[in-house]
Amino acid sequence: MYEVNGTAGPVHGADHAVVVTNGSFTRDAMAWGDRHGVHWVDRDRLDQWAHEGKALHELLGLPARRSRLPWRRAA
Repeated sequence: MYEVNGTAGPVHGADHAVVVTNGSFTRDAMAWGDRHGVHWVDRDRLDQWAHEGKALHELLGLPARRSRLPWRRAA
C-alpha cells in the first residue's frame, strides 16, 4: 500500500490508487489505506466486482464519473 500511495499519482498520473488482491489484507493494511486514500479490493470485493457486476466506483465509495469521450464536443 505504501509503494502504491507514493507512485500512483506522481509517477502514473492516477486519480485514485487501488490495490487489488484475490486474497485478503491485514487490518493494519486496510486501516493504513483508508487513512492515506489508497483504496483496496480484497477477495470479497473482487467477487462483487467480477461476479455480481457491481461497479468499481461503488465498491470504492467513489462518485460515478461521466465518460468524457474525446470525440464528443460540448454544445
